Parts: sequence; structure tokens; C-alpha cells
Amino acid sequence: MRKCLVVGVAALALLSFSLPSQVSGQAVFVAVGGTSPSGDYGEYADVGWMIDAGFNFPVGEGPLLLFVDGMYGSNGHSDFEGDKTNLLGGFGGVELTFTDEDGKGPFIFGQVGFLRHSYKSEEFSEDSTSGIAFGGGAGYAIPIGGLNAFIVGRYIQGQTSDDESEYDDGNTAFLGLSVGASFPVGGNGG
Repeated sequence: MRKCLVVGVAALALLSFSLPSQVSGQAVFVAVGGTSPSGDYGEYADVGWMIDAGFNFPVGEGPLLLFVDGMYGSNGHSDFEGDKTNLLGGFGGVELTFTDEDGKGPFIFGQVGFLRHSYKSEEFSEDSTSGIAFGGGAGYAIPIGGLNAFIVGRYIQGQTSDDESEYDDGNTAFLGLSVGASFPVGGNGG
């Protein structure tokens, strides 16, 4: 699964070089951080980790960006040692930036996509469910050299509940806090 995420980001980077010249300021981003399960998911899953990577590009001359990203993460379970849930998602979204001309400042975003909840166990049968997911968050960008560092907080809710699943533990929701960097590609950076 991690290989798919890396290959997807590499494909997006290559795609950026073939975009029309009027699309400038596109960037590839990578972030790592922690997740805190909430709702039904928080009743049995512990704090975990997440990696996120994607591609964004500006819309016109304003502060609006569109992005696509993929995330992979894992949360251990509090009740059964060795059990865990792996999360794999793909999203598209819109970001509104409030940065100054140097690129420093806050941003907010909303996203919608797909989330796969894959339960892994040493004692019980394994199970996976998938569904539509949505979320949003806010962050702060700080330019450092030729890249933009950022910190971001997000909430994601996946509609992964499945009445036909052997272990239907409700929908998957979590809060995430990540740090990362975006790297300009093609165009004139951003």
C-alpha cells in the first residue's frame, strides 16, 4: 500500500510537467504526523500515525488551490494487543490561502474522497470496509529556502460502516496533526 502511495505521488509529479503553461505554482507535498481516533473508532483504536502526499495547483491568480492527495496510516487497538487498523484514503479538495507575498500565513481546506478501513488481527478474522470520506482542516505555511514547510490539523470522517461486515464498529473518524513540506514543480513555483 505504501508503494502505491509513493508511485501515485511520483506520477502526479510527472504529470505536473505536462500541464499547460498557464497553470503555474503547482507543488508536490508530503506530510507525516499522528492521528487520534474519535467517535465509534475511538472506542477501540489508539493514537496512531499517518503519512500524506499529493499535488496542488492554483486556480487563477487568487488564493484558491485545488489538490489531490493520498494518505496511509495505522492505529493499534487498546483491547487486543497486536490488532490494528490500517487506513488508506484518496481525496480531492479545495484550499483557501491567507498567506502574504512571501508565502507565510494560514490556510483552510475541505476535501472529499474514499477511505478504506482494514482491520488486522492475530486472533480474529481480518475484515475491511470502504466508503466515502470527507473532512477539512487548517494549517500554517512558512517558506524555508526553496520550499514551504507547514503544520496542519484535520478531521476526517469515513462512512465505512457496513452492516454486512462481521465486525461493524461504526464509521471511521479521526483528528490528525501533521508537519510537512511542499516542493514547487513546473511553472514558476508556489
